[in-house]
Amino acid sequence: MNADEARRILLLCRPGSGDSDDPDIAEALQLAQRDPELRQWLDRHMAFQSAMRTRFAELPVPSDLKAAILERKIAWLPRWWQHPAWLAAAAVIAVLVGIAALWLQPSPTERFAFYRAHIATTGLREYRMDIKTNDLGEIRRRLAASGAPTNYVVPRKLEQLSVTGAARLRWNGNPVSMLCFDRGDKQMLLLFVIDRSALRGDPPPHPALAKVSRLQTASWTQGESIYLLAGPDEANFLEKYGPSPSSK
Repeated sequence: MNADEARRILLLCRPGSGDSDDPDIAEALQLAQRDPELRQWLDRHMAFQSAMRTRFAELPVPSDLKAAILERKIAWLPRWWQHPAWLAAAAVIAVLVGIAALWLQPSPTERFAFYRAHIATTGLREYRMDIKTNDLGEIRRRLAASGAPTNYVVPRKLEQLSVTGAARLRWNGNPVSMLCFDRGDKQMLLLFVIDRSALRGDPPPHPALAKVSRLQTASWTQGESIYLLAGPDEANFLEKYGPSPSSK
């Protein structure tokens, strides 16, 4: 099995579904553990599936849905619609509509919600610092040398904490700057910065909170950069570490 075959198989894999009991999926998962690029793709796929499951679970189910389905009368189609030529035309139209929808909509990997889920869990799971210093100026210089975004503005409240280092990550081929701050109780806060042009689907116009795995996140857009702050869940997270109203 090669990486392309594994991707096709793992498209059927869903988090928490027991799919790993399938021999083909199990083999593909083992290959992903040995192939860093395939593993990164799988992490994005699973994060997207988890986000979708959460969104579907939040949809309200009408109390009378079952009764409405059972009582619904079947409307027979006119005979002219059952003609093979009309059925073929309808099939072509349906395919074209589907292609247009996929073409016009941003791909899942470009949507902000998917980026947020993936980059926050990546920082949590693979926490590492390529740059170890408590000097924000030195961090900016070294990130610039690595090609990572440096036109960021660290929120004033966050800047009051001790910075411990930084790293350069990647998202769909685009560089991401990760700055690490010590909250003061051996708990870390991670600030991710990516150029706005690298994503479709900006975060809300005002700073917004969202839970990702065990993390609390706050996201906002400022200038040409998109910011994502992730850390342990706590009360008043945004007020404590987010941007001031004048900088939003």
